Amino acid sequence: MNDRETFLSEFHAARPGITSRVFGRGGTYARLAERVPAGRVLELACGDGPLLQQLGPRAVGLDISLVDLQLTNGSVVQARAQALPFAKGSFDSATCHLAFMLFDEIETVVAELARVLRPGAPFIALVGGGPTAIGGSSREARDVYHAYSDALSHAHAADPQLPRVALGDRRASSEAGWRELFREWSGVDTISFERWPIDFSGSFDEVWPLLAGTYNHPADDAAIRDAVRAEFPGERVPCTFVTFLATVRR
Repeated sequence: MNDRETFLSEFHAARPGITSRVFGRGGTYARLAERVPAGRVLELACGDGPLLQQLGPRAVGLDISLVDLQLTNGSVVQARAQALPFAKGSFDSATCHLAFMLFDEIETVVAELARVLRPGAPFIALVGGGPTAIGGSSREARDVYHAYSDALSHAHAADPQLPRVALGDRRASSEAGWRELFREWSGVDTISFERWPIDFSGSFDEVWPLLAGTYNHPADDAAIRDAVRAEFPGERVPCTFVTFLATVRR
């Protein structure tokens, strides 16, 4: 593993099951599973297995975090997406829930997917995960994620020693990027990006774990939490992410 993969592995080891906890309220695991066709499926970065549970015994999960894998009930393998331990043409489809944009050596991941997928098999990934692009500068145009992003930026400006990690490849989150990354796949001309807004709104205590679960969130978060809470003191806190369901065929 490289340094960023070591960071991710240690992050998830310290917070077992965090991904399913923070994203579980969004309903995207079941919704994504419904889009995966019949046959043997590979899930990249399966974490503690919420999507695997939806996919059932036909699925094989892969992750670098042994701690998360030990929480799953399905068939799993600890490995890097850049070196898939499977034979050529092993799978009828592959999928990934909000992790494809975190991979280093993304072109190697794409090549490995091409190797283990059968001809015509789809790769279906939920990508993105940023706040809604509401626009404007008024409070009504903001949701809690905008306030959190501002507070986090202020914290890093005040203390440059706070940890900050840059993960993945920007091409993994855009349709144009996918057309470049998958340019050698037969289905590149039919790549689709379907906009999936996810409403995480709720009480502050329901929304906060999603914000505090980001990779650059500092251990001492009292000032950030207080700043966000002060801007959104009501019982219902608005929080919407924009994601995209991206699909391409081998």
